[in-house]
Amino acid sequence: MEVKVDNRKRQTLASSLGTVCPWLRYLGLGVWLAWLFLAFNGTVWLSDVEIDGSNLSTMYLFSEAACAAVLISAALFRKVFDILLRARIGVMAGALVASLGAIAVIFAGPYYSGIPFFFYVGNILMGMGSALLVLKCGQLYGDLQPQKALLYALLSQLVLVLIFYFVVGNNLLYQPISGGPSLMGIIALVLLPLLAAYLITIVPTSTQPTIGEVDEPGETAAQSNSIRTLPPAFWKFVFAILVFTFAASVAQGYYTTFQPPASTLIDSTYVMIFLAGFASGFILLVIRYLKKIALNKLYLLCMVIIAVVFAVAPLFNIEGVIFSRSIGFLYSVFDFLVWCLLAFIAFDKHISSTIVFGLGRGVFIVGSCFGWFLGIQVLHSLVGTGKETVFYIVMAFLILLSTTLVFTEKDFDLLFKPQKKQELDLEDLFPVRGAEITKREPEQKHERPWLLACRSLAKKSHLSSREREVLELLATGYGSEDIAENLSISITTVRTHTQNVYNKLDIHSRQELTARVKQERAAIEKSTGKGE
Repeated sequence: MEVKVDNRKRQTLASSLGTVCPWLRYLGLGVWLAWLFLAFNGTVWLSDVEIDGSNLSTMYLFSEAACAAVLISAALFRKVFDILLRARIGVMAGALVASLGAIAVIFAGPYYSGIPFFFYVGNILMGMGSALLVLKCGQLYGDLQPQKALLYALLSQLVLVLIFYFVVGNNLLYQPISGGPSLMGIIALVLLPLLAAYLITIVPTSTQPTIGEVDEPGETAAQSNSIRTLPPAFWKFVFAILVFTFAASVAQGYYTTFQPPASTLIDSTYVMIFLAGFASGFILLVIRYLKKIALNKLYLLCMVIIAVVFAVAPLFNIEGVIFSRSIGFLYSVFDFLVWCLLAFIAFDKHISSTIVFGLGRGVFIVGSCFGWFLGIQVLHSLVGTGKETVFYIVMAFLILLSTTLVFTEKDFDLLFKPQKKQELDLEDLFPVRGAEITKREPEQKHERPWLLACRSLAKKSHLSSREREVLELLATGYGSEDIAENLSISITTVRTHTQNVYNKLDIHSRQELTARVKQERAAIEKSTGKGE
């Protein structure tokens, strides 16, 4: 029985915002990154009695360890976390936990309660709440076409920079207690997680699932929902992430812990300047000049540069501010790149974003925590003895080893090449340079024979009526978002039907689908004599 839906129902503010600005929710990633950066920078919550960054390191290790534990648990217990993330109240609850943790951290300060227990508990709560925001952002980006994921991730970097400078620029306007955190810092630390959660849970009315739509009997989830289905190249990629973040965080842990907080703020300011230049320059290149981006080259370039920085820095005695700022900037670029690659993997391989981001981001943080701890315990004891040079060279060797033996360019191609996403075609974002972007329409030139081939293929493969519609749109060139809008269903439902189509046709990519339709069309033309 068909269920009719009254589309004239009153919209909420969130759905209205999502309809007017559908891109807004993807910038929630930038708000979350800004909160994380401000928290680990310490400017917004440290008091004037701090002489070094030991409390910063404590916050980093406790909160990130808690975050990693939740992320890896999400990958292992995907169904539980998917239920939690499906409801807006679940994501907002995670943000509330992070905000309560921020309040506990501020309350633990020397000008308030001065009780260390609140500080440790607050750090753990911040990490646990942050993990849910990561997973929800991962779901959003995992549903995006790779080109759009890249663009929105770049824009989120600019959002991060703008929020950072706004908060830091107003950080000294008013302090509720003299010597303690400023009012602006308290507001930022407490409210930014809630703002991020609000943005990433915005659902445009045009992409909301139609109530009453019933999936075909026997349909399964569109995504690979088991860790066992992950390709071997993914595990190599995750291990390479572990090695890189471990090596890069050694220096960060050392410098953040043993230098004054004011120096950490100055370093962060420079990193933000470099990051703003990187993101805006990248966007400009994409809009004006670049037609394609070779992701494997960008990944390898980032790994090689940071390895060279590690190897060369001690030899030229620049292991001070220049070295720490360079590592901080390259770490941020690698973080951005890993985020995009994880989104591409979830999209192209039809793997659950909860699994991909839970493992990928979780291991990223685990490597960072171990490296940070090693920087505090080991590198500190080596500085001034001459042995730190050997230590840096070993770190550089580990990074190069991970790119030449662990996750090589060949492994990169294995992970992305089946869907040909190792090279992003940016003209899909800007079909006509300088012209208004329009929605891609089906090719009219061969519409009738092409659709006949799609329908013939659907009939032979026993596709349902909805799967046949998805097949026709996929073969015509529509993306998941356009199909969702065209059929008035959710993106998740689109991906369900897409995976069912792939399974029934025994294919694994859009390219294979196109080839099958071409083959079917040729067979039809041959049988009717049109191909003679």
